[in-house]
Amino acid sequence: MSTAQSFKDLGNQAFKENKFEEAAKFYSQAIEVNPNDHILYSNRSGAYASLSKYEDALADAEKCISLNSNFAKGYQRKGLALHYLGEFEKAIDAYQQGLAKDPNNALLSEGLKAAQTELQGTKNNPFASALKNPNILKLLGILQKDPRTSAFASDPTFMQLIGLMIAQPQMASQFMQTDPRIQAALSVIMENPEAQQIFFSEFAGKVKKTDGEKQDHSHQQSQKMEEEHTQAQHEQEHQQHYHAHQEQSQQKQHHQPPPKPQPQLEEWEVQKNLGNEEYKNKNFEKALQYYDAALQLNKEEALLYNNKAAAFIEQKKYDEALEAIEEGLKVLEVHSSFQKKAKLLARKAKIYSLQNKFDEAIQFYEKSLVEDHVQSVKDELKKLQKLQKDLEAQNYINPELGEEANTKGGDAFKAGKFPEAIQFYNDAVKRNPKEPKYYCNRATAYMKLMEFPNAVSDLEKCLSFDPKYVKAYVKKANCHFVMKEFHKAKTVYEKGLELDPNNLEMQQGLEKVRFSILQGSGSEEEQQQRAKRAMQDPEIQQILREPEVINLLNDMKEHPQDGLKAIKQNPSLAAKIEKLIEAGVLKTG
Repeated sequence: MSTAQSFKDLGNQAFKENKFEEAAKFYSQAIEVNPNDHILYSNRSGAYASLSKYEDALADAEKCISLNSNFAKGYQRKGLALHYLGEFEKAIDAYQQGLAKDPNNALLSEGLKAAQTELQGTKNNPFASALKNPNILKLLGILQKDPRTSAFASDPTFMQLIGLMIAQPQMASQFMQTDPRIQAALSVIMENPEAQQIFFSEFAGKVKKTDGEKQDHSHQQSQKMEEEHTQAQHEQEHQQHYHAHQEQSQQKQHHQPPPKPQPQLEEWEVQKNLGNEEYKNKNFEKALQYYDAALQLNKEEALLYNNKAAAFIEQKKYDEALEAIEEGLKVLEVHSSFQKKAKLLARKAKIYSLQNKFDEAIQFYEKSLVEDHVQSVKDELKKLQKLQKDLEAQNYINPELGEEANTKGGDAFKAGKFPEAIQFYNDAVKRNPKEPKYYCNRATAYMKLMEFPNAVSDLEKCLSFDPKYVKAYVKKANCHFVMKEFHKAKTVYEKGLELDPNNLEMQQGLEKVRFSILQGSGSEEEQQQRAKRAMQDPEIQQILREPEVINLLNDMKEHPQDGLKAIKQNPSLAAKIEKLIEAGVLKTG
């Protein structure tokens, strides 16, 4: 029987490999064996947090603390879960409790600082606060699904307006009259009872009530907003009619359309545009001169520093580029803009990636996405994470150490310590990922733990590197047989016997499979389950979709003799029907 420590070790290994679902499963199995080990709950909390299951992570962190209130890491787990749930004040409290237990804990200190920063940012930014409200997120989801608003409902500027309307309802009329998107959104909200309830419950909650207000305030507020919405539409229609009339009158008088007003650029914008032109022409030094001139005129425009950084990057002056980004971020400490901050942080990440500082680059890409969810940044983050993982795997390769790990795995296997053996085989595979015997050995350990799907996966990997590895055919066929996948077992045995026709184990295995197919091995319920599993097999699904098979099965119901005749005349069709019988999808007799 496996111990809690064995499951915990498997969970730790899976966690290191970023297999968080697998890690959580192993930790859960360990908890079943030993439900009083606080570290197991802490570890599973970490796995849940990595899967973005923050409520589950919080529950495990609290359980961990209840079992051992002096375990500082439990408070760090709790603080992290609360942080991502948007409960920044509670997160701060959790981190502070942890620091009271372990004042020098760096993770707790960093977590506390991050939560305090987020809390302050939320207080200063009503839009950010609104978007952490699950009701507002649900409302935006409704708008994103409606065809009238789907085109702009994910636009950050539109989301900001919604957030501001919730935070400052007195500005609603102004937004409705100046932004047609708000009018369209309110039309959708008024027609959707769920959306209407969410909007006005949040809206009404921001309006101070007087002593004389009635209890049905939210209904009155809804009615008032509907009136404002209608009034705004009427005003806009009136203005459009007036402007159209004026334009027609002017055209009649002058026989030509009125000239379009030209936007007037400020001098700093002129300098910036000149810099952009030089940048496009790859005159980076001149571009920097123009950007500096623009900054002399407007030191509060953070994106000018971003432009400078881009020019420095092209010159491979990465330290100067980082300095420019830091100056821009300092500006945003006073003149906050989440979109501008996101751009600066993404540029900083790019610089670090060019310096091959992948940890720092990943960190700042993630920070950028917290500020503004830009798809291109998300794509860059994924590419960098994959590159880092590939480099780490490449640097870890060492065939000599792989053989040592394989030997240790064999010793653990002989001692009956199968989870421990798997850990050693895992390391052997990482050290030398193209050695087939390591996959075969690990598959054997998985078979001892009754984890046949994992064993099959390893054996397929083994055969991909060495198609003549006879022992792998034997083990793979045995796995399929145990899982009652007789059609697969039969195929594997036959392939193995082509390589080694005198292999007694495969000969006996093939006979056993054929007998099981003829007898319909198992109870009626087991046979139904077998057929159901076979229907998930892509090969079986493909056979059942083929027209000649469909026609034959239909004919067999009414004219069995004609169907049998068609099978005898068509070897290809006969092979497909035989495969369906072997899989348990069709029955004989």
